[in-house]
Amino acid sequence: MMDLCEVTLRASGSQPTSVQLRQEVDALSVEERAAVMLVCVKGLSYQDAAQKLGIPRDAVRGHLLRGRLTLLRKLNLAGRKDRDADQKALSPSSS
Repeated sequence: MMDLCEVTLRASGSQPTSVQLRQEVDALSVEERAAVMLVCVKGLSYQDAAQKLGIPRDAVRGHLLRGRLTLLRKLNLAGRKDRDADQKALSPSSS
């Protein structure tokens, strides 16, 4: 299953540099950064990330949603016309 982070980067047609991406990830809150790194980068499931962080699965989902939305906004990747597809991909039913 392809992750929303990868789908959004491919669909947007513009990719941030690794330096830009790292700066924006570093600017996330500790909770958001941990969720993004564990799920998007390391590929852990929400449940596995929750166990690793010692928090409920729904908390991981919330941190991940806020982190992803912040990255999309900061990296100007949310300017696509097809925002409904992004919202659908962000829905919690995917994991």
